[in-house]
Amino acid sequence: MPRLRSGKFSTELFARYQRSEQALLLAMMEMVIHGVSTRKVAAITEELCGEEFSKSTVSELCKRLDPVVQGWNERSLKDKEYPFAIVDAMVLKIREDGRVRSRAALIATGVGEDGYREVLGMRIGDSESEASWSAFFGWLKDRGLHGL
Repeated sequence: MPRLRSGKFSTELFARYQRSEQALLLAMMEMVIHGVSTRKVAAITEELCGEEFSKSTVSELCKRLDPVVQGWNERSLKDKEYPFAIVDAMVLKIREDGRVRSRAALIATGVGEDGYREVLGMRIGDSESEASWSAFFGWLKDRGLHGL
């Protein structure tokens, strides 16, 4: 067996396999982001790859996205002015503490001076109440939203 002085060994085959595996994992995460259930993602990947992925494995993979999404949702807004903002809410049923409840997903989209729209952030509120909206707007202001 050959020995390498640096102790490192890699081949193009392994690099290609690693890229393919990464592409598969990203595709699985994207399916979940687009609303495909973890159970269906597991079934799809098994059909395509012949490899069985449990729905809990898919869920664990998607948990890797949580810090990325949270970082994006908490990013500073002070570097750009938005002359207009569009806000809306959508009531969703979510599972929380073992119970299904109706909660409001509050979302703000800023329109820049160039007309480009950008999602500023999203929060879950108890309802579309004045208190929920006040807390949401306070959160946007604390992140540096200005110029409206």
